Amino acid sequence: MATLWNDPVLLLFVILFILVVDNLWSTYLLLREIILVYQVEQVPDVLRPYLAQDLFNRMRDYKLHKSWFLLINTFGVVVICGCLELYFGFFPFVWNLAGHCAIWQWMEHEICLSIIFVILLSIYVTLKSLPGHIYEKCCIPSLVNHPKQSLLRRILSEILDTVLSLLLMVVIVTVVVALVTYLGQYFFLGLYLTALLLTSLAIVLLPFVIDPIIGKRVPIENPTLLASLEELTLRTDFPMRQVHIIRVRDPNMGSNAFFYGACCLKRIVIFDTLLLNRGLHDAAQLAEQKVDLGKGLRDAQVVAVVAHELGHWKHGHFYKAMGMFQINMFLTLFLFSLCFPHGPIYQAIGFEMGVQPIVVGFIIIFGYVLTPYFAISNVIMLSVTRQFEYQADKFAFQLGYAHNLRIALLKLYADNLSFPISDECYSSWHHTHPTVLHRLARLEKLDELNS
Repeated sequence: MATLWNDPVLLLFVILFILVVDNLWSTYLLLREIILVYQVEQVPDVLRPYLAQDLFNRMRDYKLHKSWFLLINTFGVVVICGCLELYFGFFPFVWNLAGHCAIWQWMEHEICLSIIFVILLSIYVTLKSLPGHIYEKCCIPSLVNHPKQSLLRRILSEILDTVLSLLLMVVIVTVVVALVTYLGQYFFLGLYLTALLLTSLAIVLLPFVIDPIIGKRVPIENPTLLASLEELTLRTDFPMRQVHIIRVRDPNMGSNAFFYGACCLKRIVIFDTLLLNRGLHDAAQLAEQKVDLGKGLRDAQVVAVVAHELGHWKHGHFYKAMGMFQINMFLTLFLFSLCFPHGPIYQAIGFEMGVQPIVVGFIIIFGYVLTPYFAISNVIMLSVTRQFEYQADKFAFQLGYAHNLRIALLKLYADNLSFPISDECYSSWHHTHPTVLHRLARLEKLDELNS
């Protein structure tokens, strides 16, 4: 084991092995999903009143097209290119190229070299993924009708997104390299405390930032819905003033409601797209907002969804999720700190002895070396979040909203164009929520246990 850990050649083959096996496993899971989707040609009976067969067929075709594209793209871009890049020393090549771009002496500082390296690497990744990106945009018909844009506008939008992403990456790289450079052996704690500080800041600012980002807060004008929500919040001792309706800017965001926050900053947010016809009744407003008539939930079903969200609050899921996130972050950075200073890892991908660029260390260790840990932690966290959903459903069931919650789930999956069938093994590795059929089965089981 010591020989393996210290031999650059063996380490290279271990990293290549991790890359290949991880993607072969992903391919196996995706093939299971594809086979299952091929087998289901008709709308499940329980969904038939809410989902037309022709729409189901479109959703099925989209799922299959997207899945096959992802499978082929994974082999071509991730596996083949990834193996070639690692084996032939691509990262040292780009690092040396960054050094040649440092035309002034002050640019030879590692922070500057790291920024140049990231820019060059981003250009390469963009070019490498461009064919697949174009195919995905132009050849896979979207299920959602997006506003039509001119080709020039779309190109400018993509360029703007790329520039903004690059600027954000430059800021992150600068902070990370500076922390590692100036904290030395204590960089692990510095990174953890910085991440902890940013997480805490996000929790504090989220209630004040999220509304303007999503849309505009509007009062609950429907007296029946307002009375039902007041009754529900009174029963559960949740402040009604923290239940907000947001008129979303982009109706394609889907019908949704969610709970977030802690203590006095907690709140439940309901998208207006969750309400039947976005909560509008006036014909002029319906036309102005371009509302899909019949989309959304009736009042009783909206209340059932809010009861589900209150289940997340009552069970402390936000605190548990944050605790789980902190533990995972600490373990990730601890494992990273063990691998980061190890010279043979850098030599394995082509660097000379003693050359250990900070930014490359982050890319290689987080992108390849720690993949087995990420796979395990991801499955555990996804399993926990799915259990959270079942617990929240059970809470709504105990409050007496089982029937309306069933209808709400069926309608929401149909409205949001979420394909209702998923392989259980694939779902355990990819989905934060159980499928609608799994959730309905749990509710039926609760009915049987209580009958």
